[in-house]
Amino acid sequence: MQDFGSVIERCAEDVVESFTNINELGTGSEETFEETSAMLDKFDDFRGAIVNAVRAKTATWIRHRNSLARIHKLPTELLQLIFRLVLFASSGRRCRNFVARLNGLRSDNIDFVSEALQKSQNQTLQLKYVASLEKEVSSSPFLEKAFVHLDRWEYVVIQEPHGVLVEKYFSSPAPRLKGMVLSTQMGFVAYGPRPPPLLFGGELADLDEFRAIRWKQMDWTDIHCHKLSVLEIEDYFSLDMETLFGVIAENLDLRILRIHFITFCEYNHSPLKSQPLVLRCLTDFTFTNIAEMVGEDRRQVRDIPVMRMLQRVQIPACTSFDIEIDLYNASDAVQKDFFRLIPSPIETFKRRGETQGFSSKPPAARITFWAGEFQCEGFRNAKSSLKYGLFLRNVPRSLGFEWIRKELVAEWTETRPDLQLRYWVDDDQYKIDDIFELGDLDHVVELEVMGSPLVGKPGVGSGLAKRLASPLTSHSGAVTGPFVRLSTLRLDHCAVTGKEMLSIVKDRFARITNPSSNLKGRKGAKKKKVDVRAEGGITVVLGKGMQRFSDSIARGIRSAPGVKDLRWRSDPPITDDDGSSSSEESDWYPRYADDFEDTSSEENTAEEWSDE
Repeated sequence: MQDFGSVIERCAEDVVESFTNINELGTGSEETFEETSAMLDKFDDFRGAIVNAVRAKTATWIRHRNSLARIHKLPTELLQLIFRLVLFASSGRRCRNFVARLNGLRSDNIDFVSEALQKSQNQTLQLKYVASLEKEVSSSPFLEKAFVHLDRWEYVVIQEPHGVLVEKYFSSPAPRLKGMVLSTQMGFVAYGPRPPPLLFGGELADLDEFRAIRWKQMDWTDIHCHKLSVLEIEDYFSLDMETLFGVIAENLDLRILRIHFITFCEYNHSPLKSQPLVLRCLTDFTFTNIAEMVGEDRRQVRDIPVMRMLQRVQIPACTSFDIEIDLYNASDAVQKDFFRLIPSPIETFKRRGETQGFSSKPPAARITFWAGEFQCEGFRNAKSSLKYGLFLRNVPRSLGFEWIRKELVAEWTETRPDLQLRYWVDDDQYKIDDIFELGDLDHVVELEVMGSPLVGKPGVGSGLAKRLASPLTSHSGAVTGPFVRLSTLRLDHCAVTGKEMLSIVKDRFARITNPSSNLKGRKGAKKKKVDVRAEGGITVVLGKGMQRFSDSIARGIRSAPGVKDLRWRSDPPITDDDGSSSSEESDWYPRYADDFEDTSSEENTAEEWSDE
């Protein structure tokens, strides 16, 4: 601003001086005309100086803004300039890691793509190709340039490919290929020959990572890999389970195995000849949304394939576990065997702590009771990704409660995980009393209750309000309340009025948080007050089907002792200072670094491109 101000000050002085000279000369003289012409020239100089100053200031501001912008938000032209001036001249690991974290450069500028491929010299390439389903194409300018460097392909993502392009660019062997992702929304390769040719000539023995997402034309009997670390199959119909076991048997050093949304064909192999497959290196195991067709009517069963997988595959080093099973009509013996075969949450978290270090924050578990379903989602801490997932369908209510008390209470001798409980309450499944079946647990920090949105269904508001404010006597004789460490209460379709909510918070924190005596009925016991409020107070969040309270009621709730805040879920979310969200997802699939949680390897590749 100082430079801009000095320009204005200097120009203003010149203009004032010119006006003074004209006034002194009077009017009608030749000198006056010359002085006026000079003054007009100074006006032009003044305008030019202002324009230059504004441009300089704007350029400085833009440079500063670009220096703070996320790399994927920079203009394409600027990214290309950065690559030309810096990255093309360097092959160091830091530059390669930098490029590996970009979302990818669009390949509209084929000359730039050609230059990038040429100047990257002998570096390995990561390629992402996304085709359009709207029309058939017979060639791709991007793939024409990339195909010349087939011997450098290391990681390839193919989305919505056309059969003609598969045959032309993806059917020849790629000697350095280590990873491949196949993905399609339609479930089959559009256009081209039927069936499509073998990918990379079928030479996939050295693959380290293989993911097939909705790629339903894959013949898994032709897949023979021996060095896989990652295997993921999603959305496949009529897969032979023994064929899958064969692929696993050839890759006993797997680290990640994710099988989801799979319908297996009927299993016709002898289980007596099957040997257990011990995956000693496997840390990430997912087996969800699984079914198997059985009988002449091809009805689907969901417990048999899950039990077969658990009996056949052993995962002693697992640190991230996610499984789903339907126990409809399953015997008590099957249920008992299922819980015997799966790892417990504490085993999973202990292994993770031993290999990656223990977190300073306690683990967290989100428990959901919903229409005959029970779900547990375990996290290393409240902000981490899912590390333990258990989803049970058609289970008795008592089974979920028993499992929680055993696996999330009794087994934890040190810091217990923070629990977040979610209930769907209706007349047919879970009721108000079921919510408070776990009310004595002192590590429940969040409670979410969802009533029925259907017209004519009775609300749960009054019953919930009464139970939340009712004292409990613990086994030691201390007077406490349900969920004494509760810090967040979320309500949907619960028909709680403003007066009832105000009564909840007043009664809860007046009668429970600070009772006059916590040792009722004990002779000679000393009376003392106890404070069992959650740290920072409780936040009440009202969601769908909840009417807004009057301002006076809302103020009364917020000012009640022990209440941190009252808000509605429909309120605008809190954003950053620039009005944008602070988190954004990459469009690169899969997120390679997230799976391995290691980005320091010298194996990171040099470039990745997308052709969209």
